[in-house]
Amino acid sequence: MAIDIGDAMRREVARVVSALTGKLEAVKKPPKVAWVKPAALHVTIKFIGEVEEPDVEQLKELIAPPIDIAPFELVWRGVGTFPSAKRPRALWLGVINGAAPLAEVEAEVSRRLAGSSPFELDDRAFLPHLTLGRVKMDGEGVDWPKILKAVEVRHVTSVVDRVTLYRSQLSQFGPNYTGLVSAPLRKNK
Repeated sequence: MAIDIGDAMRREVARVVSALTGKLEAVKKPPKVAWVKPAALHVTIKFIGEVEEPDVEQLKELIAPPIDIAPFELVWRGVGTFPSAKRPRALWLGVINGAAPLAEVEAEVSRRLAGSSPFELDDRAFLPHLTLGRVKMDGEGVDWPKILKAVEVRHVTSVVDRVTLYRSQLSQFGPNYTGLVSAPLRKNK
């Protein structure tokens, strides 16, 4: 389950990744980072895991009804890392505005899926972020905090008006995502 970030944000991510790449290539021994392809960028609301084909229709039925939350905007902030800034494994953009309604969407999706035994749900705390890339090999002489702080994220917003269930299929070129069903956000009066 994920939300789309929109084309304006995809362009901003391309600019941020280009700036990061330039700074990383300037160090003594650059790290190897696998950047997320622009078409694959999304904010994961709930990771479901592998679902057997007969259960996909049930999952789609649970997800499809409208969600009683008004559409909203996400405003993005600087680049962060998991698990730490000293030795990152993942690089991401955080949400500065819109995190509260995003958490409400996640709670509703979790509620809909709770008790649906065939579905394997990730029960980690929800931390809204947009993954930019994964560090595959450490470099040498990389001052991650300094590099990340030097890259500015411009004020670009993403409109959240639906949540989409995606099928992820891995290939040698990375994951391919196919939208299966979307639940629109709309506030009932």
